[in-house]
Amino acid sequence: MAKESGKKVYRLKHEGSITRDRTAQTTKIVLTKLTCNTTEDNAGADECEIRIWADNKYQSHRRNMDNGEVWPLNITMEFSYKVKVQLWDLDNPGFPLYDDHDRLGTITINPGQTDGSGTFGEDGADYTLDWIPG
Repeated sequence: MAKESGKKVYRLKHEGSITRDRTAQTTKIVLTKLTCNTTEDNAGADECEIRIWADNKYQSHRRNMDNGEVWPLNITMEFSYKVKVQLWDLDNPGFPLYDDHDRLGTITINPGQTDGSGTFGEDGADYTLDWIPG
């Protein structure tokens, strides 16, 4: 990646050679809420951790969630390439339960997807993440 007067510039390749530069556009979205439709845990709430990467910036947030609960997020993200969001249930990997952490899914948001929703449905869970333009 080259830089020109403080802007991100991406080199586009065609058949192995650089053909032109393109200035990256910045997109802004707001992750509005996470809804727990069904927990991964059989008894009680999930110990949720939402992990967010916006290009090279990372943040995470934790909260316990049970069936039917809504977590108002209000997290604003600026990005040029993509946002990757993972949801984890942080269980107790030690004695006495030996229940390892469970990844409940991954959602990738591209610059053209400024309004939408996605689901996390791995390991028996059902969560919905909603976002809007920033």
